[in-house]
Amino acid sequence: YKRQYQRRVHGRSHRIHNFHVTRQMRASRALQFAATRVLRRNFNPENAFRIFDGPQDAVAGGGDVPTEITLTLTRQDELIYKQTACQQLTIRSTEGELGIMAGHEYSVEQLAPGVLDIDFEDKSEKWAISGGFAHVNDNGVVDINAVEAIPLSSIDPAKLAVAIDAARTQANSPNAFIKAQGEIALELFEPVEAAMKN
Repeated sequence: YKRQYQRRVHGRSHRIHNFHVTRQMRASRALQFAATRVLRRNFNPENAFRIFDGPQDAVAGGGDVPTEITLTLTRQDELIYKQTACQQLTIRSTEGELGIMAGHEYSVEQLAPGVLDIDFEDKSEKWAISGGFAHVNDNGVVDINAVEAIPLSSIDPAKLAVAIDAARTQANSPNAFIKAQGEIALELFEPVEAAMKN
């Protein structure tokens, strides 16, 4: 009996340890997919969930500093930009806002819900991003795979204001689940609102 008890206690301890190790990962994934649902439900309801096989990883350059970024931007299995030249990117990662120019050091960034800024030679674009990953290479190649991406130019400011008011009401709810839904929506909508005013 003692041996069986020790096995059960040991197994429980192992599961608790695994829970703590993976809790942050699960929370991050939950935020990403919750933000995706919020963005789609409000601004792109016809876009069904799709599975995406991302582009091949780019190979780092041979030491020459590139003069421009070569951007590939995908929304799951849909190509938005394929190896398109741009001057600068500003992304919102889980570590904070990050500006990227040609020759940026190699990094892989997990995207937080927010706004992606793209500066081309003759124009600028802003996209609402629910989450995803940015693969930045030091040869100027940047691959961004977003779970959902919607151009800010296609978002109705009045509809966004209504969505923000509803999210703020939810965020003040005494119900923990409803409160969390509101907070997730605000984490996405407030940066979008600020970007649309600039």
